[in-house]
Amino acid sequence: MTEEKRKFTEKELEGLFEKAGKHGAILALLHFDSFGKEKEDVSASLVELISRINAEKGVLYCRGEIEEVLESEDDKGKSYSTYTEVKVLFASLDIAISICLRYGPITIELLEPKELKLNSEALQGTLLNASSVGQQFSSFFMNKLLKGDDLAQFQ
Repeated sequence: MTEEKRKFTEKELEGLFEKAGKHGAILALLHFDSFGKEKEDVSASLVELISRINAEKGVLYCRGEIEEVLESEDDKGKSYSTYTEVKVLFASLDIAISICLRYGPITIELLEPKELKLNSEALQGTLLNASSVGQQFSSFFMNKLLKGDDLAQFQ
């Protein structure tokens, strides 16, 4: 026997998002753009990005729509661009921050909760989480870019 998936209306989803926000979830719109020399690559990169965000631990809902690819031309030749708006429901503020730091959206619009209160312990944990992501990026890039004595000094 197969199990049918229930389809929710937009209004039902909004109600679920609001309830989730009251329990610590964060609903946000993340905006990303893409540029390139190949039309298909520009939109494909955003499809891949949305899929990767959707697969992240702590992402409860993820839906993005990619806008039509635009063509432009200058003295260097043709280029293409598009953008996407991705609605994401994160299980927590820490997960939202980690994913935003990892993927670097060009803008972030918080939808739920309308107000967020953090005690000092929760804020400390959130800041430590953000610091940890920053350290991971720094270490990764320094190990890729630095050589010899410069790398030894960094470590």
